[in-house]
Amino acid sequence: MRAVAIDGFGGRERMRLVELPKPEVSPEGVLVRVRAAGVGPWDVKEREGLFGRRSFPHVLGLEGAGVVEAAGPQAGGFAEGDEVYLASGGCYAEYVTAPAGVVAHKPASLSFEEAAAVPIAGCTAHQALFDEIGLRRGETILITGATGGVGTFAVQLASGVIGARVIGTASPRNHDYLRDLGAEAAIDYHGDWVSAVREAAPDGVDAVFDCVGGETFRRSFGAVRDGGRVVSIVAFGEEVGRGISYHAFSATSDRPRLERLAEMIDAGRLHVEVADVLPLASAAEAHERVESGHTRGKIVLRVADQ
Repeated sequence: MRAVAIDGFGGRERMRLVELPKPEVSPEGVLVRVRAAGVGPWDVKEREGLFGRRSFPHVLGLEGAGVVEAAGPQAGGFAEGDEVYLASGGCYAEYVTAPAGVVAHKPASLSFEEAAAVPIAGCTAHQALFDEIGLRRGETILITGATGGVGTFAVQLASGVIGARVIGTASPRNHDYLRDLGAEAAIDYHGDWVSAVREAAPDGVDAVFDCVGGETFRRSFGAVRDGGRVVSIVAFGEEVGRGISYHAFSATSDRPRLERLAEMIDAGRLHVEVADVLPLASAAEAHERVESGHTRGKIVLRVADQ
């Protein structure tokens, strides 16, 4: 099978289009013929070695969508020919085998390319708002990086599903899009954006979901009310005060959460934004664009047409 793999950790130059043996399905697993693979900053971190040791050659790609080719005897709920999406390593390849617990039936309303953009970003946003922050209807939340892969789902979940008031940061060119997603206020992240947030929420926001990190994360505490809460997926180890609770988390994607997202997508409550679809051979270019930090929605690799 064709796959994009690395022979060691490092930069984009490590990525190669190679031929590898087709994986075998385990008793608890599902073998999927991959049609499309999502690309996100997590793929860059894996390529750089930030997720721990790997054996080489190592196939990249942590999310995808395709068709079940075989299911192990203990992989309940799946049969050959099922259209699925999944959050599992090795998706930059024509075939991937994954535990049944991280695979779910694909949202019927989405193409394979759209479905491949959902698993990690969607599950991360869902976990952040429902489990980590515990956002409630009527509260005000600031979402930084609100038009990125995770942010686009977070804005929609917070406003359209939970019923919270959303303030989001984005470049001016994406402000209309951000409002279309459900944000009440769109803030330019250049300049004194904390003051702009305070104008929109004079008493401070109830919560922050930080998808940016760095200086944006550090400044975001100035936008939070006393006793509010901050959750980040990219910043760790900061001291806080004013009764503000803070923690970072590493997201987990599983079948129940994927199933909940699929229900919301097919009900028209979540829109999936795909910035571009590139061929598998252009995986390094996809990483370059993700590393630029200016992509709206998700970049997707088309692995196979049928």
